[in-house]
Amino acid sequence: MSFFYAFGFLLWLGATIIFRLWGHYFLVPDQPLLVTVVFIAAIPLIAGVTYPLYKWRGVTRADTAKAALGLALPGMLLDIVSLLNFEAFFPNLETRVSSYFAAWLLWAYSLILLTGALMKARPAHRH
Repeated sequence: MSFFYAFGFLLWLGATIIFRLWGHYFLVPDQPLLVTVVFIAAIPLIAGVTYPLYKWRGVTRADTAKAALGLALPGMLLDIVSLLNFEAFFPNLETRVSSYFAAWLLWAYSLILLTGALMKARPAHRH
């Protein structure tokens, strides 16, 4: 599980850097269509990272919930700090964007957790 905690930290770091450098281009409250696209784009992005990662690491269907928690928890904890210090972490974003950013984070972490919850163990095949 330590792999997933470490990878979760790297996901948080990568996402934080992306929002720090380019967030003002795609998290624009005055452009609701763009914001909607950013939320929708998170679905295939997160699925495209998590499911192949579970497969690569040989995670059983029964253990995907634990792996998903390992991916989400580091970022969830670290984003408490980044959101409380929004202006310091994201000087490129207007303060009014913080609620959109927080909502996107909740959405993204929920999607990660759902990847683990939706991968239920298959029932044993009877012969």
